[in-house]
Amino acid sequence: MRFAIWGQKGPEMTLFDDLDAQVSGTIGAAFGEVAVLRPRVSSQYAERAEDLSREGATVTGVFSVGPAEAPLKGGSAGAAFSGGTRIVSQSAEFWLAAETVQSLVARPQKGDALTLTGRAGAPVYALSQVHPSDMGDLTLILVLEEETP
Repeated sequence: MRFAIWGQKGPEMTLFDDLDAQVSGTIGAAFGEVAVLRPRVSSQYAERAEDLSREGATVTGVFSVGPAEAPLKGGSAGAAFSGGTRIVSQSAEFWLAAETVQSLVARPQKGDALTLTGRAGAPVYALSQVHPSDMGDLTLILVLEEETP
């Protein structure tokens, strides 16, 4: 194992970095799915087109989808309502480990496409948000794109 001196910058990894890489590798091996990232140019009032200035990539990450809920903020008169209104939906995410992120030539951006090639019908998702962490990994917030006839 490698150790870094506190405050030292450079290629040395800390013990925590080594542990994070091992855990990320185990998670990827157990739950990882292959997906294709395709860079796209997004502009208002126009259909998204391929972004030829950025290179696409085949990546392995962890896809998750589950229920999401958001409170509907609005006015209510005192105790006139016994509960609040909530909107229930689904939240889809794709997590990329730090090692995968470092191997990318171009960082994913809002509007890019992610195709889950191993799933039935190879669903295509648009990236609605890209959340980096301080550990170097990325969580991509996804929106399912409708099929066009």
